[in-house]
Amino acid sequence: MRYPAKRTFTLAAANLLGHASNVTGSTWAIATAGAADGLSHHVTIRNDSVTDHSLKTIVLVGLDANGAALTETLAAPGTSATVTSTKAFMALTSATPSATIGADTFDIGWAATGHTPWVDLSLKMPATVGVYLVSGSCNFDVRHTLDTEPTEDSVVFGQTALAGATASIDGSYVAPVAAVRVDVNSHTAGVITFVVLQGE
Repeated sequence: MRYPAKRTFTLAAANLLGHASNVTGSTWAIATAGAADGLSHHVTIRNDSVTDHSLKTIVLVGLDANGAALTETLAAPGTSATVTSTKAFMALTSATPSATIGADTFDIGWAATGHTPWVDLSLKMPATVGVYLVSGSCNFDVRHTLDTEPTEDSVVFGQTALAGATASIDGSYVAPVAAVRVDVNSHTAGVITFVVLQGE
């Protein structure tokens, strides 16, 4: 997105079966890559069995919100438990266990939490950012990074005035930052519009 940048997102609800349902054995097929709402989402993996698989690991491979390659290794869920990734995936292409789960089954889905793609900024001018809550309810933060080629692994910062918002809000960056995004902390049928204004 360039200046002015404006995009509306109809936020997807959490879906424990979104990526795949009842995967089993040592090879898991991903049925649906992502939530298709324009956000990257945290991945959830639910253990449908009473077997404790927490000593195993699962390697997630996919793409981040801006299309960069992304991987994460997380501990498999314990007895009838659910684990959630730290990183947020726009698309999940594979989930590979370190050892078979036998006849037990897992469900792979996405959480309601996640974030928009990064919007790159010129480092020469201030920027104004706004988030309009179009409908529903939503708790969100506007975050920024100093990384000029931002990815999911970039160090992210926030501003107190733009954190934990539950209504339409705007704010300004006077000192230069490299990119901005919206982090969705929770929502119910939320629709938001993200706007970034900056001079050429």
